[in-house]
Amino acid sequence: MTNFTTTLIQHSQRWKLDIDNRILFNDTNQIPLTKIDNIVLSNMILKKKRVLSKTELIIIIGRDPDLYHGLEMGLSRLQKKFKKSTGGEYLFRAVRNRGYCLTQTIHIIGEPSQRAI
Repeated sequence: MTNFTTTLIQHSQRWKLDIDNRILFNDTNQIPLTKIDNIVLSNMILKKKRVLSKTELIIIIGRDPDLYHGLEMGLSRLQKKFKKSTGGEYLFRAVRNRGYCLTQTIHIIGEPSQRAI
């Protein structure tokens, strides 16, 4: 495979997050996102830190870390949607005792709101 062909394949596999329409997509897949999926994913992309802790993610979605217990369930659903659409690829991974980080390169389309950064 030539470098040109490799570049074309890599470019077509790039993911894009349409913040306004809450859709994660590439050339062959389109994944609808919930409001919370959209907020979490956009923050994972925009934050300079590679790993976001569970507490940081809960605060980002506007919940109280001491009272909210739905983060893992929401992340699990998002991961399942992504894996189903891509034939088993992972969108993010858990980093033991630290939090979560993306495993895909994703580019944002649209302007993130204050809540998304």
